[in-house]
Amino acid sequence: MAELAGIETVMLLQSADLFAHCRAEEMLRIAAIARERPFRAGETIYEHNTPSDALYCVVRGEVAVRGDDGATRSVGPLTTFGVEEILSGRLRAATAVAVADTLVLAIDAEDFFDLLANNVEIVRALFRHLIEFR
Repeated sequence: MAELAGIETVMLLQSADLFAHCRAEEMLRIAAIARERPFRAGETIYEHNTPSDALYCVVRGEVAVRGDDGATRSVGPLTTFGVEEILSGRLRAATAVAVADTLVLAIDAEDFFDLLANNVEIVRALFRHLIEFR
């Protein structure tokens, strides 16, 4: 899979559900810490009860997120997953597996928290999203 251009990364993230309320300046900061990660169909992205070390945004493809209760949700382009666990500091509550060849943008939890610690506007935008999501 070809690498994304910097501006394409910003635009994809800004279109994603989690970052919909972020301004362009904030998106540049978020895009700077996002890393492309390709996964083949059937490949595990993370497993249940493992440390929550990143959040993900699907660029292309599809991911099945299976909870420990057996419920599965499908995650497609411009949708984030793995967010609740990194915000709560809990172990993964689900297993995420690529359904098709998939490209995600991964944001390391530690980098994300460093960014949030220094940018209240991103924190406000995330709260707006979380309130709307509920």
